[in-house]
Amino acid sequence: MFNLNQLYHFALVAETGNFAQAAKRAHITQPALSNSIRTLEERAGLKLFDRSERPIKLTPVGRNLLSRTESLLKEAKNFEKEVMYLGRGMAGELRIGFTAQSSGSMGGRILGEWQAQNPKMSADVTVADTPALIELLKAEQLDLIIGDGRDLPSHSSDLEMIPIPPEVGGIFCRANHPLLKDDDLNFKSLLPYRFAGAHLSETLLDALADRFNLRDRHEIHFAIKSDNIAVLRDAVMHSDLILLSTPGAVHNEIAAGFMAKLPINPEELAIWFSVTLKTTVAHPAMSNLRKVIEEKTKPQ
Repeated sequence: MFNLNQLYHFALVAETGNFAQAAKRAHITQPALSNSIRTLEERAGLKLFDRSERPIKLTPVGRNLLSRTESLLKEAKNFEKEVMYLGRGMAGELRIGFTAQSSGSMGGRILGEWQAQNPKMSADVTVADTPALIELLKAEQLDLIIGDGRDLPSHSSDLEMIPIPPEVGGIFCRANHPLLKDDDLNFKSLLPYRFAGAHLSETLLDALADRFNLRDRHEIHFAIKSDNIAVLRDAVMHSDLILLSTPGAVHNEIAAGFMAKLPINPEELAIWFSVTLKTTVAHPAMSNLRKVIEEKTKPQ
């Protein structure tokens, strides 16, 4: 039977094209890695690499074996995770990704309810834009993300995408903002004050520009862009900036009288999906997290 470590070393050399880099990635010495590859070749009776070229290249038979090796390594990793999950039961950690908008609109209530139902579990939360979250998910550095549907692929063989009820976007300012006294308020009235918001997609900004008859999206000038919704809220409450967000992200501030919603309807929906990998073993607590997401995002 082949040694999984040797197959792992084979895949690393194939990826890097360099024994020294592969050894560094494997956290072993270069002679140890070279010996591992040589042993694998001797056991298989095949030459896997052409060492006469730089960077080192796979031989034709090595190329044929690489995809199968990668599948075996993924299966081994999934098996290891499954055994670990069985041993822990409903204990452990889930790594969850939100966009700035989804974290502010629903992140807190989802995580709070999930924690109450799973007291032995913990969550490591990442906030970033959807493309970055997808990369982390595919690299298996996140277990689940709630991303913007506009930035997700329409179809994917390796992603399971479950829609979440949309939320209508809104436009907000601090309490006592000069615009609140404007009886002839329109979107163009906001432009001199500039905006604060998350890293919104060009598609969304184009739609806003078209909706309000602007020359193009560049007329919507952002003074602050951040994936930290708390920073955006505080900046708007302490300035004349205008916040483009969702009502859920500023619900508490409006209820407390610190912020106000401007009477302009962008008519743009926040479209979210919960996304997981189809090709990896899920933690037993994942099904409960999905159930909580469904319960906490139902239209009120």
